[in-house]
Amino acid sequence: MAALDVPPIRIPDEFTVWAASDLHGQLGAVDRLLGAAGLTDGADRWTAPAGTAFVVTGDVVDRGPDSLRLVRRLASLRAQAGHAGGLVAILEGNHEAQVLGGIGGEPEIFRALMTFGGGATLRSAGLRPDEWKGRSSAEIAARVDELAPDLVPTLWTFAPYARWRDVLFVHAGPVPFQDLDRFERSADRLWIRDGFFASPEPFPDAESWATYRRAGISQVVFGHTPVDRPTLSHDGHALNLDTWRGQQVTLARLEPGPDLRNAAFRAEPVEPRAIADDPVSAEEIRRFDADLPALVDAWVAVHRPSSVERR
Repeated sequence: MAALDVPPIRIPDEFTVWAASDLHGQLGAVDRLLGAAGLTDGADRWTAPAGTAFVVTGDVVDRGPDSLRLVRRLASLRAQAGHAGGLVAILEGNHEAQVLGGIGGEPEIFRALMTFGGGATLRSAGLRPDEWKGRSSAEIAARVDELAPDLVPTLWTFAPYARWRDVLFVHAGPVPFQDLDRFERSADRLWIRDGFFASPEPFPDAESWATYRRAGISQVVFGHTPVDRPTLSHDGHALNLDTWRGQQVTLARLEPGPDLRNAAFRAEPVEPRAIADDPVSAEEIRRFDADLPALVDAWVAVHRPSSVERR
């Protein structure tokens, strides 16, 4: 989903790295976590020492109360960190893809957007429910552009993935037997679930992960599938930070090493959802997961901007 001129992010080996995932509009929790960790002043000022990176592995928007303000906060911190010898890497998630493709006019992506809490992003941009219910995606997009003209352009600046030492940061996970060029450009990495974290093929040693192993990747930090607390898999080589099932947002400090078992965690409770997900069955979720990557790839091929201004 990233624009053509937003490449994967490489974090210098010597940096101290913090990571989070699936923030979903929880600006209050994020501010408290970053302030307590010394990365910010608890609001909109980056205070971390030079050589510090903060990585968000996607799903900044939807569900929670402050999607637009959180997008703006992270974009501001990204700019400040770059001037202070640090780095804020904001990666794309499936919810960013759903906002872009949904209000961008693809009906099935729009259905996913509205099924999984997308109304919260529209509300955070200033729309009333009567301005999106029963309205066309073109009408909604025009209203979003009028009220929050920075939202869509900023979402296009989110990167496909990031790397630090031998660690891959990505929204949902690596995709088996997929070369890195395809991995960078395909939405498969935004929706994969059991095909990665529950795979019986051990990461990174099995043949299905040879592409990543040859590229020097042996660990993965990801989100997308909710868990109660930070959860390791693949014998400590994969760490899921999507702690929404535990009703909290988690910030992890990563330590260099052969696996991710030495990560240290901070957590803050989430505020109630601004917009609840629609009732949806496990089978419907599986169908969305299976169908949406190809739909997103086809939509992006036509609508991806050729140039994006970094904000």
